[in-house]
Amino acid sequence: MDHEIELKFLIAPEASNAILARLEGREAVRQLDATYFDTVDHALRKAGFGLRIRDGENGRKQTLKSASSGGVFARGEWESAVEGPEPDRDLLAATPAAKAVDGDVLVPVFTTRVRRVTRLIERDGATIEAALDQGELLAGGRRAGVSELELELKAGAPRVLFDLARDLAAHAPLRLSLVSKAERGYALALGETEGLRAEAVLAPDAATGEALQALGRAALDRLCAAAEGVRTRPGPERVHKLRVAARRFRALLSTFKPLAADPAAGQVKAELKWLADALGAARNLDVFIADVWRPAVEGQPAPDPAAQEETAQDEARALAAFGKALLAAQTDAYARAGEAVDSARFRALAIDAAAWLEAGPWTTDRRLEKIRARPAADFAAKALDKRRDRIRKDGRDLAALGPEDRHHLRIRGKKLRYAVEDLGGLFPGHPKRRERFVAAAKDLQDALGLLNDQAGREALARDVAMACEDPEAAFAAGRLTAGAADREAELLAEAQGAYVTFAEARRFW
Repeated sequence: MDHEIELKFLIAPEASNAILARLEGREAVRQLDATYFDTVDHALRKAGFGLRIRDGENGRKQTLKSASSGGVFARGEWESAVEGPEPDRDLLAATPAAKAVDGDVLVPVFTTRVRRVTRLIERDGATIEAALDQGELLAGGRRAGVSELELELKAGAPRVLFDLARDLAAHAPLRLSLVSKAERGYALALGETEGLRAEAVLAPDAATGEALQALGRAALDRLCAAAEGVRTRPGPERVHKLRVAARRFRALLSTFKPLAADPAAGQVKAELKWLADALGAARNLDVFIADVWRPAVEGQPAPDPAAQEETAQDEARALAAFGKALLAAQTDAYARAGEAVDSARFRALAIDAAAWLEAGPWTTDRRLEKIRARPAADFAAKALDKRRDRIRKDGRDLAALGPEDRHHLRIRGKKLRYAVEDLGGLFPGHPKRRERFVAAAKDLQDALGLLNDQAGREALARDVAMACEDPEAAFAAGRLTAGAADREAELLAEAQGAYVTFAEARRFW
């Protein structure tokens, strides 16, 4: 089995010449046509494998690729020459995928037709192969374009790979992607708008450094895939997913602070915060429209008899005026979110995060060697204890906390929940207890979230109404947020109950 360390970027087809102009080295051009196979129920895909038969100038080859098998961008690969157009079952039997197939019939799922231009680059003592792929995926009469750049480190220091990526990104918009052609092909064949996002599965005996890389890769995968979703088809759910991905990645670096205390990690955390903040206005407006304005519009009664008809019409006009103002604010917020996702700043964030995960100071610093080698379960238990104890302490007198302190408590609850989702697999001994703990943490987070939303709604409504300078919109804004104090008292009581349940939930680690 060979190891790959590679970066893949989605590029605009028209950017190919600018990219090739920056790559000096021996060139080869090949036409690569491949068919991907799987069982009828897609057992290989579910197990994290991709199996293809590819025809090229060097003959026909069967290749099996796995998900990450070591470093952040390392993938297992098993390749052999074959003669026929069907997979060789004997070769497959000698790989880890044999158990997934288990003698089932293998059928074609989709095909790829790609023209590949490769350049072999010698740079700063490293050898890097750059492959520019352009072509299409085909499945069941559907087609999807392929325009990608792959940079594979053949020899030398990983940092050189990322330096080259940054140099290219300064001359062409490179969008980091951890989604393989295989996953895109499956999504096309099955009519999925988004492919499967694989969560990191940590072995109980994993070391802390291994856990950080595995979880970091999954976090970066979620971030890049969610950003692509917002870029291609923005909407409330996709904006929310990207914002959560940014926050969850940032929380992961906080959890692993003993390894992520260097300036490079700090810069990645700062940029993740910038991204989440850039999406904040769009998310807040989405929630307000869904939870406050739309129910008010849908709950409007039919016009009453003539004596009350004029009042009902006035209220309807006010709601419509405020709705128009909300739509304008939402459109502006989405434009700013789109600009953030399309920006060079976001593309640099993705590359810098990848560079830190694969070749950051924490990977080689001798002072951190003991922490890297420490059993991840021991590290996780201490981290979870610290987060849990802080929430139990700070939430004891929830009613006495102001909105800002409740907001910080909610953030700590989110970080705990993310840490449990990331690290919980290290403790398989008490699945039911884990399930109850996660449910209690989620309920507390949700209850605090409703309090936070309630505290911010009056200001949001006021700002939107003032921006449009329409008295009717201002009237509707005031009506919709009236009674906030009564609602806050009710939500606070619910949050106190959720806190008690959380405080009593037993540890599963």
